[in-house]
Amino acid sequence: MAVVKNTLKLTQVQGVIKCSGVNSDVATIDLSVDLKKSTETVTTPEVNIQRIHWMTDRNAEFEIHRNSVLIAHGFGSGFTDFRGFSENTENTSDIVITFSNGEGIVILELTKVAGYGPQQHQDAPLDTVGGIYNGGSLG
Repeated sequence: MAVVKNTLKLTQVQGVIKCSGVNSDVATIDLSVDLKKSTETVTTPEVNIQRIHWMTDRNAEFEIHRNSVLIAHGFGSGFTDFRGFSENTENTSDIVITFSNGEGIVILELTKVAGYGPQQHQDAPLDTVGGIYNGGSLG
């Protein structure tokens, strides 16, 4: 089975990417391509990891690396929410997920911190105008 990568959500400030793989499959989330909306220009993107969801076969596991630095390792099924902070180690580097010993799925909730053009943080959800919620343009 080849790696399958799906974009579940993509806004100006957030991306949710699902990667499925088996045995020694490697999935790469390219910050300049996979998290770029068609209306954005990308220059030195910075992306933090907010949450990690995963499900693997009984003996399977996965590792997440950025610039060869181990960010996360998991097996079985689980969820990590960094609640109030984010994993920003090597946040200008692409995200590499390596699967081993069976099939697995990893879903990453990512925050686009910087580098996605001048419109990146304009009119984000819960923006207010004159103290009144204006509906925002994302979601």
